[in-house]
Amino acid sequence: MSDHKLDLWKQRDARIRKALAFEPVDRVPFTFLGPAYAPRSQGMPFSTFCTDADAAVNVTLDTLDSLDDVDGINMMVAGLFPVHLTNQWLSRIDIPGRELPDGDIWQVHEEAVMSVADYDMIIDKGWPAFLDYIYPKVHKPDLLAKHNAWMQENYADTGRRYHERGYATLCSMITTIPFEALCGARSMTQFFFDCYRMPAKVKAALDVIQPFYVDLAVQVTNISGIKSCWVGGWRSASAMVSPKIWNEFVFPYFFDLITKLHAQGILCVLHFDQKWDRDLKRFLELPKGSCVFAPDGATNIRLAREVLGNHMPLLGDVPAGLLAAGSPDDVHKYVRELIRDLGPAGLIMNSGCDTPYNTPRANMDAFVAATHEYGTCAH
Repeated sequence: MSDHKLDLWKQRDARIRKALAFEPVDRVPFTFLGPAYAPRSQGMPFSTFCTDADAAVNVTLDTLDSLDDVDGINMMVAGLFPVHLTNQWLSRIDIPGRELPDGDIWQVHEEAVMSVADYDMIIDKGWPAFLDYIYPKVHKPDLLAKHNAWMQENYADTGRRYHERGYATLCSMITTIPFEALCGARSMTQFFFDCYRMPAKVKAALDVIQPFYVDLAVQVTNISGIKSCWVGGWRSASAMVSPKIWNEFVFPYFFDLITKLHAQGILCVLHFDQKWDRDLKRFLELPKGSCVFAPDGATNIRLAREVLGNHMPLLGDVPAGLLAAGSPDDVHKYVRELIRDLGPAGLIMNSGCDTPYNTPRANMDAFVAATHEYGTCAH
């Protein structure tokens, strides 16, 4: 690692840590998130990105280099991306170069691969036994084996690859709550019906599964040495679930997960897609400084700042639709107003969820340039 890159990494990481702590910063940090944007922007077929883990890391690093002085990456790319998606949602993935043309983006199947009877397997035999049963239904065995071998051999050293290029790594892995995993395995429609038709059995399964996702985050962050993780929230969002279901099957599990990870010194980045406005105040129950709130453009981020104050920093929040379909002027205006209203303290600039693969380069340049222009602070 060159001294220059080492200094850059330390400087950028310190900037992010100060923002997370609501301390004064020289400028609002910028973290990149765009697993599909990276290969498309560098001319790499999605088929290569999805099946070659080293190529995926390298093209992500090349994308970071191509941008103008960004601080780091939101979620470290490592392993085979489609395998991570299947692990997360227990859903089959169509992959470019296999089921799809090389240049097409991967596609997630929304289908019930888990039956009602499988709840009893989870309750009686445990979640790992259920995963052994369900994985052959959703994973491509050759890719799963390739992914696992790469992760075992390379994952502990992957953070260093980013740091050697001068980039901070905000998160190294994803965990979630059992609600999300079951929602993927059962399909959203069927799982939501289950929550009303047999709530006691659903809750019994959730309680069995919960320790797995706590332990996963502890184990994987220990391996990576990066003590922060995504806590994913998608279909568990307030806009998707009634208050009765949310208060029983969603928030208690977020609370348990986050408080236990906080006790282990693990920062939780709440990667929350969809709209969470209704229940923002509940996140004040979490330990101060345990989380970063990272909405995707659907949640009112200004309301989030009003409600959460300095209880947790914000990661936000340029919407995917604006990046893909807006003009550079639109992006520039959004960033300017966001920093004006929410920054500079306790704010990290990032796309709302992922940067879309079809984002014009001019929009990315505007995104980064506006962050530097309006996020630079005089002390």
